[in-house]
Amino acid sequence: MRQLLCLAAAALLSACAQQAPVKLYSGAEQPTSQVLVVEMPNTLEVLNINGQPAPEANRMVGNSLRQLELQPGKYRINAYFENGYDVGGGLSHEIVRTRSATFLVNGQAGDVWRLEIDEPSNLREAEAMEDDFSGYAVNTRTGERVASEPGPRYVSMLGQMFGGGSVVAAQDNGIAPLGAAPQAQGAAAPAAIPAPSQAAAPAQTLPHDASTLATLKQIYLMLSPEGRDAFLEWAAQ
Repeated sequence: MRQLLCLAAAALLSACAQQAPVKLYSGAEQPTSQVLVVEMPNTLEVLNINGQPAPEANRMVGNSLRQLELQPGKYRINAYFENGYDVGGGLSHEIVRTRSATFLVNGQAGDVWRLEIDEPSNLREAEAMEDDFSGYAVNTRTGERVASEPGPRYVSMLGQMFGGGSVVAAQDNGIAPLGAAPQAQGAAAPAAIPAPSQAAAPAQTLPHDASTLATLKQIYLMLSPEGRDAFLEWAAQ
């Protein structure tokens, strides 16, 4: 048990230190001047980008702005607010998760767009925006502000993989802009795996990466104290 807790603490510290921008385009790494950077507060979680799940976008933790690197172009980023609040004098906490908002970004190479929201200051304010969440996408170079549109409700990564009806991205994390031209002839297109609701598929396993760890952490935080004890007992076996 002690070894398990030490490993979990080490993984958390490692994740906190990993604050490099997240590359969400295919191919070789490009300089910042050639890509579109999207910044967002740590209380925003990405549901999908252009309809494609992007678990890597949520892998960073801590209080710093998250930075996503994309190909220049148009994007519809569905993101939702999620944060925990102490209740009962700090004896427990409650997680508030809103429905998503669709942030509209149309960026050129070298642009930095920032997703901005009105951060609630307490649990009551957070609960008030559970079904009425919105924000702005702001071009930090030109000052252009684009209001978000109402987005879909939250679906967990596990829900998307096992019956949520979405398409699960393959190992290639590249997300193309809306209306992008087909890949050059001879280039291998990223494969897509239909969700079980669309076609029969063999049993799937979660990848061993930071995004999987982040998902497991979220599930653990949602458990009751009894559920956490049962989980730790099972993990120690």
